[in-house]
Amino acid sequence: MVARVIGVVVLLALCACLDRAFAQEVVNASVRRIVDGDTIILQTGEHVRYVGIDTPERGEPFYGMAKRRNRELVSGVSITLEICASERTDKYGRLLADVLVSNVSVNETLVKEGLAKALIIPPCGLKVADRYKALEAEARKKRLGMWAVKGGNKKREAER
Repeated sequence: MVARVIGVVVLLALCACLDRAFAQEVVNASVRRIVDGDTIILQTGEHVRYVGIDTPERGEPFYGMAKRRNRELVSGVSITLEICASERTDKYGRLLADVLVSNVSVNETLVKEGLAKALIIPPCGLKVADRYKALEAEARKKRLGMWAVKGGNKKREAER
C-alpha cells in the first residue's frame, strides 16, 4: 500500500513538471519578414523559430517552396505565438513557438504538406512529437512536398 501511495505521489510530481514544461505564453504579433520555412522576424524585431519542425535550409532542395508557403501562411495577417515557457529561446536567441493563424498551427501545416520534417527537441517539442511524426509519415505516404521525389529532400528542387 505504501509503495502504491509513493508511486502515485511520484506520478503526480512528474505530471506537474511536464505541465510546467509545456506551459505557454500566448502573444499576438505581426510578421515583418520571412527568413525561411521555419523562422520569421516580427514587427518588434524578435526572431521566432517554429517549434517541432525543420524545413530545408538555403541551398537545400525544397528551401524555396517551404519559404514561399510560410510567406503565404503568415504574411499580412495577425499571428498568435504559443511560446514555450520552459525554454523561451534557442541558442541563437530566437523565440521558440508554435505559430498560429486563425487558430491553425502553421508548424503543423508545413509538416502536413510535406514541406517540413518533425524535429523533436525537448522540452518544448515533446508536446507535439507524436502528432508531428504521424503527420510527417502521412505526408511521406501521400508523397507530398519533399516526399514527392524518391529520396525525399535529397533530390534537387526545380526552382520556378
